[in-house]
Amino acid sequence: MQTLTVGVLADPGLPEKVARSLTDGLFQDLTDQAEPGVGTRWVVEVSRETLPLTAEGDIPLLDHAGRLREEHGWDYVVYLTDLPRAHGGDPMLCEVSAEAAAALISLPALGADHFSGKARKLLATLVGSIRTGTEDYPSPAAMHQALGRTAVRRTSPAGSGDASYIVLPGRMNRVRLLAGMVLSNRPGRLLPALASCVAAAAATGAFGIFYASIWNMSDALSPLRLAMISVVVTAALSGWLIFHNNLWNRPRDAEITWRARWDNASTVITVWLSVAMMYALLWSVLFLVGLAVIEAGYLQSQLGHPVTLLDYVHLSWLAASLGTLAGALGSNFDSDEAIREATYSRREHQRRQLGDTSED
Repeated sequence: MQTLTVGVLADPGLPEKVARSLTDGLFQDLTDQAEPGVGTRWVVEVSRETLPLTAEGDIPLLDHAGRLREEHGWDYVVYLTDLPRAHGGDPMLCEVSAEAAAALISLPALGADHFSGKARKLLATLVGSIRTGTEDYPSPAAMHQALGRTAVRRTSPAGSGDASYIVLPGRMNRVRLLAGMVLSNRPGRLLPALASCVAAAAATGAFGIFYASIWNMSDALSPLRLAMISVVVTAALSGWLIFHNNLWNRPRDAEITWRARWDNASTVITVWLSVAMMYALLWSVLFLVGLAVIEAGYLQSQLGHPVTLLDYVHLSWLAASLGTLAGALGSNFDSDEAIREATYSRREHQRRQLGDTSED
């Protein structure tokens, strides 16, 4: 019986997590697609390894594939990365070569829905294509079965041997790429880097809990007005974090304006989601503090009407908005580099550092 080993390399973070979660399913998929009567035993190995980026900010897997297969004793190598890629302005899902016995998958292009399942089916499809030869494979039908959609374009760049690019054209695929980029950034990781911002927001919000003028103002404001205030303050803090910490990407090359647009869109969404999480956490804490500190009878005497739980909700709501706005001041004491590193996936952060170095 023939034994074939598939080595799955993965960048640290989400790619490694996906790689380790699909091992058993990938083994079964490879076994199911084997030709009848051909005895093949599949072995799947996962390794956390990071290849250096080129000067253009890309991952040269095909240049290293032979060395990697020889070092690890693999027959095929597949690299999972959270670095977004594009070809001709459209999201590039993967690069595959039968000569190099290798494939590279850019996970953000898969979007954010059924993420691991699609990655596993795609990986099995690419390994099958490498075995058959990539001149006519992977076929559109195989890609449709793996991804559950038909908008797939296969192209062979000049001077790259038998390498093929699988590109996902269309507006919906760009939306999926954006969702995948935000998922790779993992919103919420930013909160520990905003320790001073969170501390200033909590202190200011708690300060507002003790003032009767805040009580009366929260009682006078409608839920719609409170919601509008929430949107404004979270947007203001998000904008301040983006521009103060140089998170906005200014394209230096007209040919890669697509990257700047997607980078900036994913940055805005990632930062706003992180700020929204901070806001929700702050509201929860202030709600509990309000219940513990403000006696209902005394609050009723100040507001002039019977008090319900909804009054405490409105009070903590307004206090959280005031605290979030004050968080912008506290963010001045947080590390710019720590914020940038926490905002992006590790690969995207490396690419931005490489771009900044080249510009200098």
